[in-house]
Amino acid sequence: MKHKSHESDDILKRLFDPKPIKVKESLSELFVNRLESLEVPKTTALNIMGMSARSLDGIITGEQKMIDYTQLVKLSNFLGIQLDEVVNLYLEKIQEVHAIGLNDVISGDLVKFINEKFDLAELRKVGLIKTLTDYTEINNSICNYFGLRSIFEYKEPNISIAFSAGKRAKSNCSLNNWIYLAEQKCIELRNPNIYNREKLIEYFPSIRWQSMDVENGLIKVIKQLFNIGITVVIVPSFPSVHVRGATFTINDKPCIALTDYVGFYPTLWFGLIHELYHVLFDWEDIKNTDPHISEELGLDSISPIERAADDFAREYLFSKSKTIESSIFINNDNLVRSYALKNNIDPSFVYVFNAYDAPKTDKYAWGRAKKHNPDIKKLKSKLQHDFENGTSFTEHIKKIRNTIYS
Repeated sequence: MKHKSHESDDILKRLFDPKPIKVKESLSELFVNRLESLEVPKTTALNIMGMSARSLDGIITGEQKMIDYTQLVKLSNFLGIQLDEVVNLYLEKIQEVHAIGLNDVISGDLVKFINEKFDLAELRKVGLIKTLTDYTEINNSICNYFGLRSIFEYKEPNISIAFSAGKRAKSNCSLNNWIYLAEQKCIELRNPNIYNREKLIEYFPSIRWQSMDVENGLIKVIKQLFNIGITVVIVPSFPSVHVRGATFTINDKPCIALTDYVGFYPTLWFGLIHELYHVLFDWEDIKNTDPHISEELGLDSISPIERAADDFAREYLFSKSKTIESSIFINNDNLVRSYALKNNIDPSFVYVFNAYDAPKTDKYAWGRAKKHNPDIKKLKSKLQHDFENGTSFTEHIKKIRNTIYS
């Protein structure tokens, strides 16, 4: 009985303890932040701590491997944080600067692990890796992008997640990678706000009109949802995984991951509203059910839950009746723009939904939609961690923490 009691306690601890974050401020960043908050120069801080500049720099850069322990106590007191946190950050910096990593030894186990957990052909296709044979470079690129200190830290996700997807990938590697990135990003953004369903309902009428601001509207909505306790992130798409969005739970709060898998601006908003429907009406199920994927295999194959979420998003953004009404003047750009303004949406929504509803005989529908689709590169650059730009996961998280999720 005692053994079962301990096992039960362990399960409850895992269920209710917050997921630990990996991306933390370094000692250097904490020190600079402390100087700014106190509005004092570095020389004053050194006098307060009774420490030389050489000793301090050696600690925060990790270059000084042997130090007087009392120096860490002084730094802890000045920063106003626990001594064990200062010690851990110092040791992590020491390891980062001095430790010999996997660069030097590429084992057979490492090669096997990488091949089993990652689709290398797809990673090269999206620009994350440049080779299929140099496993030192492959390992470094994956660890840098996924925020792994060791490739063996990567674990296939095991979370309750509701998908809005196109078609399922032949391989599960990229799908698992996408889910992992979405989950880790939400964990590291550490939303401190409690999810409030009533506040979401109150805010909902203010969402659609912000689509008219292509560069910043979605960011403003994401900021407001974060304050309501909902974390929304953008994760780059893998070519073989036609996922439009996902809803899952981190620390008992809703998280939504979106991806631009077709390149149309309205699809991001449609995905967001679709997932917010799940948060509003399926939240208890999402917290307690196994993963499921909704696949766009035809109208007869869509589950009732996914059909309801799609219908909700469509009605909220640009209903079918409005599409029918606007189809009469779809070739008149000025009238379309005026109609979109009247309905508080970007004109691209009119063209995309018209193309979606258009008969197959209209060969120009998607061409019109593509022509009038706004450039969303700037929008995505503010939210998305691109595969090919070389920025580390840590750098990306710290950037968006300070600019968007605060």
